[in-house]
Amino acid sequence: MQIYPKNTGPLRPDITRTSQPADVSDRGSVQPIGSAPSASDRSDKVQISDAGRALAARGERAGSAGLDPARADAIRGRILSGAYDTLQVVDAVARRLLDTGDL
Repeated sequence: MQIYPKNTGPLRPDITRTSQPADVSDRGSVQPIGSAPSASDRSDKVQISDAGRALAARGERAGSAGLDPARADAIRGRILSGAYDTLQVVDAVARRLLDTGDL
């Protein structure tokens, strides 16, 4: 099998840029660009908004009266058997998602 490339020349930008000449007086001096970040600065951080905290609190209250394991198993069984694979169910779910504004 042979592969024939379409572009055989070097890659070049569409627009060429010209660099500005350096100031002659700056050639002798070296300017530091700043210190490297420490290990604590490079770590990921998470900030949870007040709205997020309110949603979490609402979920905890709803979770106390949430789904029991027997009901979850019954729903899981219906999903696996294909009971929700109908156009009517998909339409109802889509309409509810649109009504909630989550999309």
